[in-house]
Amino acid sequence: MDTPLLLLARQLGTALRAERKRLGLAQAEVARHANVGRQKLIQVEQGKPGVALAAYAATMDALGLVPEVTPAKIRVAEYPQLKRLTWNRPGADTVAERDALALYERHWDLVDVDHMTTHERSLLQRLMDKYGQGILHV
Repeated sequence: MDTPLLLLARQLGTALRAERKRLGLAQAEVARHANVGRQKLIQVEQGKPGVALAAYAATMDALGLVPEVTPAKIRVAEYPQLKRLTWNRPGADTVAERDALALYERHWDLVDVDHMTTHERSLLQRLMDKYGQGILHV
C-alpha cells in the first residue's frame, strides 16, 4: 500500500508529464530549462520517491506552473448523507474535508445514520481520525 507521500509524488509526476505533453515539449527540452538531467526528469515524471523536491519545483517552473496548496476535497455526490447536508449550496460538487466534518457535526440531527452507506461511514471515520482526534463532536 502506498503511503500518502508516495501517492502524492506519483500524482505530481503524472500531472507534470501530462502538462509537458500538452505543451508538446520533449523531455530533453524541459530538462534543459529545469537545469536537471533528462534521467532526473524521467524520475520526476514517474514520481520516484528519492527525487528531491527541488527537482519537482524546477520542472514546474520550466513548464510555467506555480504550486498551489488547496485543502483536500470530497465529492459530495458520493455520500448521500453529506449531500443532504449541502442542500443549500447549489452547484457545490465538492467540499473541503474539514468543512465536511463540520457539516456532519453541526447538522448531525439531520443525518440518517441507519441509511448511511459503508462508504460514507468509512469517510466519516477517516475525517474524525484526521481532524477530530477520533471524536465526532455532536
